[in-house]
Formats: sequence, structure tokens, C-alpha cells
Amino acid sequence: MRDRVAADLPALLADLERWTAMDSPSEEPGLLDVLARDIAATCDRAGLTTELVEHPAGLHVHAVLHGAGRARVALLCHHDTVFGPGTASARPLSQDGGRLHGPGVADMKGGIALALHAARALDRAGRPFGRLELISVPDEEVRSGPFGTIERVRGFDAALCLECGREDGSVVVARKGGAWFEIAAGGRAAHAGTEPERGRNPLLALAREALRIAALHGTRPGLSAQVTAIHGGRAPNAIPESARMLVDLRADREVDLREAMAAVASFGAHDGVRIAVDAVEHVPPLEPSDGVERLAALASGLGAELGHPVGHAATGGVSDVCWVAWSGVPSLDGLGPVGGADHSPDEYVEVESFAPRAGVLAGLVAAVDAA
Repeated sequence: MRDRVAADLPALLADLERWTAMDSPSEEPGLLDVLARDIAATCDRAGLTTELVEHPAGLHVHAVLHGAGRARVALLCHHDTVFGPGTASARPLSQDGGRLHGPGVADMKGGIALALHAARALDRAGRPFGRLELISVPDEEVRSGPFGTIERVRGFDAALCLECGREDGSVVVARKGGAWFEIAAGGRAAHAGTEPERGRNPLLALAREALRIAALHGTRPGLSAQVTAIHGGRAPNAIPESARMLVDLRADREVDLREAMAAVASFGAHDGVRIAVDAVEHVPPLEPSDGVERLAALASGLGAELGHPVGHAATGGVSDVCWVAWSGVPSLDGLGPVGGADHSPDEYVEVESFAPRAGVLAGLVAAVDAA
């Protein structure tokens, strides 16, 4: 599989160049749909049976190969990026030595290209699986819930996520879960100079709560608690009537995350000030499990056979693999090309990593079927 993708590398890079030339900001369904249709058409030409599923966030791509085996394996991708309209023309795909630079080249248009061309190689090798389904969703970067078509992968035998491999070639075996709070406080406005005693300052109340929440940081292994913003007031001589605070929680384990979420919302009493959670978003962690460990061990063994070391890494960022693993599907992340500097102008992938990573990906699919 590695050698077939290596021979097919010019076609893979042509697909990647075309996709990075298309702007695909997460909240622009019109632009996202143009890219989704191109991905679907490319999958069709490669022999996959493709469906575009309508959704308010944009079209979801589902491209399927049926084989003679038994295993059902999902290749998880997303085609939205954090870059706004006009970025693709301002920073087209470029090469610097063995690296490709461009908006979304690692996160994760390079992963989509790798998944598709690994699927092509598996097709030519007799399809050693029951069902191989490449999925690309349009809103991974901004969504805090499961993707719109997650029901289609419930009960699958494995999910392999094509977020980029870490800079040292490692796959991702653990991701922290996250919770993001928007907290509102209401008090009483007053003139800060002539009658401050009539006011009830919500900013001060939130400041006290911020210190309490910040003290949660590190109270459990892997738990982080960060106050990321406090807003309130418009004039230097007025006690504000309202204020808002944003909080970011991360934890390795769902049980720790849930307890920290409850602690954040346990507000104290503040004279004349009302505090409440206005909104909360939550993504579960990718936790170590027998399924994750077996897939990771297989990936390392396959990488060793190909002379491409594959270590294991944990990260604080969330991805769609968190939701799929939480639904009970054995999952592994970071199987895309080796890359880094995601979400920045320096984002890159290593060209020479595409073929061996495709070999590892194809080998995992066949191994899941054999097991």
C-alpha cells in the first residue's frame, strides 16, 4: 500500500493543491459546499460510492467501498478550516524543501487526500474489509457537539481519524475533554463617584469567582481551569449593571471533567448580584481503552515494518474522534500526514510522510478486518 501511494503521489498532491486553493471557513456553508462537492466528485472518480448529506452546517461527504471482509471501518475527516475568505488566494500551496505550506494543509485537507488515496490502494488490493467509509464533515473547528451524521458510524469496528500526525510521527492515543462556560452576572448600576454605595458590582463578583475557579487548576492530574475573558462596563465613572465571564476547562478523564464542571457552577453568594451559567459546551475526552491501545500497538508495528517510527502521544485539543470513541467505537487519531503549526500561517505537512502513513492506515484497516 505504501508503494502504491508513493507511485500515486503526484495525483494525491494535485488533489491537495486543488483543495487548499478553495477557501473553507467553518461558518461559510456556501464555500464549504463547493469544496464538499469537489471532494465527493474526486471520490467518485476513484471508484467510491459517494453521498452528500444535507445539513445546516454544510454538506457532509460519505464515500463508501464495500469489500469481501467483515469489518466496518470509518476514516474520519473534516474539510472546514479556521481561515477566512481570501486566505487561499493570499497564501496558495507552496513547497519549502520537503514541506508543503498552505491554509488547512495539515488540519486537515492533507488528511482527506491521504485517506482517499489509501482507500484507492486498498481497492486495488482486493478490499480487505466489509465496509470502508470515508467521512468528511464541514464544521469540526466550531462545533461542540457530535457531527451531524455520527449515527452512521455507531457500531463500527474501528474509527481512524486523519488529523495530522504529530511532528515526531506519533499517533494520538488520548485527547483531553473540554467544557466551555459563558457565565452571566447581574447587579445594579450606580454612579461610581457620587453614590457608589447604591451599586452592586457584578465585575467584582465575577472577579472573586474567577479566583475560585482558577484554583481548580491542577487539583486533579491533567485538569486545567482557565478564565479566558471577563467583560463588563462602558464608562470609567459607572458601576456596571451586568458582566460576563468565559471559562475553559480541560481534563483527561470524563469523571474529572464532570466534577470540575459542577465545581465551576457552584457560585457563592454576592450581595445584590445574581450569577448564573448562561451557556456551556462540552466535548468528552478520548480516554485510553483496550481498543485504543490495540490500534496504537498495531500502528507502531506497521510503522516499524515500513521504517517509519510511529510513537504514541496525548494532546489537549479535541476532535471528532472524541465523540466517536465516546459512542463505543474503538478509535485512533493522528493518522494523517506528519505535520504541525495548525491554525497558523506556518502550517505544514511533510511530503515524504504521505506514502508510509498511507501504508500504516491501510494496514490498520486490514488488521481490524483480520481480527
